[in-house]
Amino acid sequence: MKGRRSLVVSGFLVLVLALAVGPGQAQEMVTPGDVIASASIGTAFTYQGQLTDGEKPADGTYDFQFALYDALSGPSQVGSTVTRSNVAVSDGLFTVALDFGDVFDGTPLWLRVSVRPAGVGNYTVLSPRQALTPAPYAIYAAQVGAHGHWGEEWSGSGTGLTLSGGSVGVSATGTSYGVYAGSPEGHGVYAEATAATGSTYGVYGLSASTSGRGVYGRANAGSGSTYGVYGLSQSAEGIGVYGRASRTTGTTYGVMGESASTTGRGVWGWATATTGETRGVFGRSRSDEGMGVFGYADSDTGTTYGVHGRSDSETGRGVWGWATATTGYTRGVFGRVRSDQGRGVYGYADSQTGLTYGVYGRSESNWGLGVFGLASDTTGTGETYGVMGQSRSPTGVGVSGFATASTGKNYGVMGITSSDDGYAGFFVGDVEVQGNLTKSGGWFKIDHPLDPENKYLYHSFVESPDMKNIYDGVVTLDARGEAVVELPEWFEALNRDFRYQLTPIGASMPGLYIAQEVQDNQFAIGGGVAGARVSWLVTGIRHDPWAEQNRIPIEQDKPTDEQGTYLYPEGYGQPQEMGLDYQRDAHLFDEALEAIEPPLAGSGE
Repeated sequence: MKGRRSLVVSGFLVLVLALAVGPGQAQEMVTPGDVIASASIGTAFTYQGQLTDGEKPADGTYDFQFALYDALSGPSQVGSTVTRSNVAVSDGLFTVALDFGDVFDGTPLWLRVSVRPAGVGNYTVLSPRQALTPAPYAIYAAQVGAHGHWGEEWSGSGTGLTLSGGSVGVSATGTSYGVYAGSPEGHGVYAEATAATGSTYGVYGLSASTSGRGVYGRANAGSGSTYGVYGLSQSAEGIGVYGRASRTTGTTYGVMGESASTTGRGVWGWATATTGETRGVFGRSRSDEGMGVFGYADSDTGTTYGVHGRSDSETGRGVWGWATATTGYTRGVFGRVRSDQGRGVYGYADSQTGLTYGVYGRSESNWGLGVFGLASDTTGTGETYGVMGQSRSPTGVGVSGFATASTGKNYGVMGITSSDDGYAGFFVGDVEVQGNLTKSGGWFKIDHPLDPENKYLYHSFVESPDMKNIYDGVVTLDARGEAVVELPEWFEALNRDFRYQLTPIGASMPGLYIAQEVQDNQFAIGGGVAGARVSWLVTGIRHDPWAEQNRIPIEQDKPTDEQGTYLYPEGYGQPQEMGLDYQRDAHLFDEALEAIEPPLAGSGE
């Protein structure tokens, strides 16, 4: 060595796990899962490092000596010294294989490193010795631990050689794991962020690959309460699991969880804080074809859930999805299930009080749908439901539609059928309408009294341009051929402009007449035959407050945007496309269906 050279070695130990092989045989690398089951593994490990000469990476050959001791200082060497001569160093990088034999039995050991330029001078012993933390003992225990010596510095005298401490890991070919757990009842990854405040993350994963995963957890045990990824946050504003796939194209996953257990969870998030805006699972996608949360239950049997959401809060949401992109075929929540008893989306808000939502859908688009349900089966072999609502409460509502805009022609609930035999709305039970009922026609439909098994009987409603009420009855005349007909006490409060009709029963009564018009909720009949019976009919026009303020417009011009259309175009020899409902409904529904159905059919979702 010419003069004093400042050499620095920084490196790390890498444990090589190998099967025992005979002379001339190739050494086989194994994965961590194989190591656990392996009956015989080697004792060799490699030392990889970087050597600098002055401030530049070294190039050339160097000699190294490595020895193990059972103490930080003192002569108690364990095993023999391993010498590696003429080690090639290229751009400062070198690798050597070390084998001290079967000496790692759990006893604490320290590594001493000596180095010199190849064949030049004496070896310089670097100090202090490096304490070996659990990783090398994986030879004995078949387990790997962390090594925390980054930043430590070893130094020696005479040549100015310096070794900066390194770290210990595992080197294996094939599939590698950042963290690997093989317990059938364990957790693939378990991280706990215990801070009670701040933006903390149980697990934070970031993937920039077009087909990458921010966090990928897989619990492959066939039974037990397993978790692909389990995240816990105790902060009032924390996130149990937060995954971010930042690439704006491709099939990326912020968080993807997979569970093979029959009672497992692909992704299970639990935000235990009882206050604050917490999320059990929060999914967000910025792609114009992305999904905030995508749940896929591909089992063909059992009660499976594409996405299962549950909220115990009195103002909580079982599932809340928000797709913020203003264009593209986005879904706040998209659920798909193939099971013949499955639910595409199933929301369960089990709180007994408060304004809770099993499923809550919201759309801010001017052509959006808060909740859209599509039952795509066309075979007609089963009873499918685009949307089905059920309430078990004695005062509950199965389906409630509320159009909150105070202007415009909006619909709380709108039903359309394209089938001539179908029903836009079908009700079993009483129907109440608070407001005007507009219809093209109406009738009752009953089983025909003379052939109830094979025929129906229809009767049309009585139509009138007025809000007309009809009252009738039969009265028996007294000895003077007269009668007073008593009407309900509310008769005059409800009706005005009365009309009368009298019909004698059994014989002609030419002198029959209305002796007194309605007064004090009664009218009188005179000019009849003593003891005869008379059929009477009285009509009146409503004049209660609601009727007075909501008179039927008998004739009116069509609004500008409806002119040129027909309610019944076929009756006037016009095509269906000229129908008002056809144009309005086609614009609202057909375009929405055409826009939504193609991605469902061809996207591979």
